[in-house]
Amino acid sequence: MRRWRVGTLSLGVLMIVVGVVILAAQFKQVAVLDMLLTWWPLILVLIGAEILWHVYTSKEQEPKVKYDVFSIFIIMIILFSGIGMYALTATGVVEGISWMVQSKIMPVEVPSQRVELDEGVEKVVISAPRERLEIRKTGSREVVIFGQATVKAADIDEAKALVEQYKAVTRREGDTLFVQFPSNTWPGEFKPGIRQIRHTLLLPSDVDVEVSGSSFFTLDIDGETIEKYWVIKGSGNIKITVAGEADLDVDANVPGTGYLGGNVDWEMEEPEAGQADERIMFKGRLKRGEGGGKVVIVIENGEVVVNEL
Repeated sequence: MRRWRVGTLSLGVLMIVVGVVILAAQFKQVAVLDMLLTWWPLILVLIGAEILWHVYTSKEQEPKVKYDVFSIFIIMIILFSGIGMYALTATGVVEGISWMVQSKIMPVEVPSQRVELDEGVEKVVISAPRERLEIRKTGSREVVIFGQATVKAADIDEAKALVEQYKAVTRREGDTLFVQFPSNTWPGEFKPGIRQIRHTLLLPSDVDVEVSGSSFFTLDIDGETIEKYWVIKGSGNIKITVAGEADLDVDANVPGTGYLGGNVDWEMEEPEAGQADERIMFKGRLKRGEGGGKVVIVIENGEVVVNEL
């Protein structure tokens, strides 16, 4: 009397199907992981169909289906694997793993933005991002914003859509233009996100500027941009590069002398009595030329570096 070992046909068919799908992926760039994750419940259908097919096609009066240790082992693996896959799919873990396998890290340009400034705009207020912000001089009376990001995404379209969300927001109120840079938060390896983003801001030199940030920021400023009155406050690393013939006056209010750096000689002084702040203990002074451009820096944490070319 012929006996059928449950699971042998299902296992054989399953191996053939998986082999064909992987082979197709090699030649036609098919998303094999997506296919397998979508159609995995057919494994349970296959093993059930195998049992029914044997029972109804057997020529014996009382067909015997053999459930030995090996058969039970195969069935238990398939059943528990199916339940486990369903649980992981329902909780989003499988989707996250699938995305992580298919994703890659790529550079993406931040879309350029231009804001024309009429004669009525006298000041620009900047909300600095957590990432690096370069500030340079523009030859026209306009504000130009662009940059580059390093993005982890499944494809270039997804990467561009992510970068689009981190464009700067500009708004004019009276004689002031407000520029706000959204701060990026890395969501982790299992989700699409921006690993690093670097903004560049081009400003006309004939406007007052105020820079602040709600989190630690990094500023890289071209000294040629500073021809009016600037205020920088908050926590961050601030680097200013000036030419030898610069006309600039810098007042840096910092917690200690170790917070000042660069290849220039700072003039140090303690705040006057009654003006000292428990977090701001020292003032560094640097003057070049007549000091036509004025920068007042007040930081609670970070470093102020001035390098002279």
